[in-house]
Amino acid sequence: MIRPTVQFFAVAFVMTACASPQAQIETASAIKSLDDPFRPYREYSTGNIQGGSPLGPGIGIGINEKQLAARVDRKTGTVATFLEFEVAYTGALRRSYERATNVQAEMLPVTALAHHTSDCNRQTGTCSHFELLHIAIPESGLRTAGAEGFPIKIFARAGPDIEVAVSKELIVALLAKVDADRMALSAAPASSTAVNAAQR
Repeated sequence: MIRPTVQFFAVAFVMTACASPQAQIETASAIKSLDDPFRPYREYSTGNIQGGSPLGPGIGIGINEKQLAARVDRKTGTVATFLEFEVAYTGALRRSYERATNVQAEMLPVTALAHHTSDCNRQTGTCSHFELLHIAIPESGLRTAGAEGFPIKIFARAGPDIEVAVSKELIVALLAKVDADRMALSAAPASSTAVNAAQR
């Protein structure tokens, strides 16, 4: 069965009218840091990109806030990069977005973090559905992304697929923080050795 594909482009996806695409990029490119000593990693994330409204009659789908993030292992410097966003739509059943690929048709692991419904209509049998998704993206894929960014297609078990593209600007901003973290990690042992040598 051929299913419709809903496409989200522009900055990171569809943008709201309240801010221009460039303004949203500038705001989201201010990378946030989370350095909790109780976690085995440091986390860096872009600001939230606001999504758009439903894309026309019969489709009834939109993207709420989206966020690109990376976690750097404190000991090894290993990096895990991922995208989190919420899909909003109206319908009788949950669509269950559960599979994603890049433009080379390579699988990207998808984790459904949450799902909830609201505003159910007894007459039509429909509800507003919200699915929060976590999509793992290889760091190498982000580093080799072209000017178009990193396009992803997400497939639903029942319903239209979605295409999104993480903007190049956000990728560059996030990886700059990741690289700075790695440099600090690699320099730490050398600094410690120098201090110990000076104390002898």
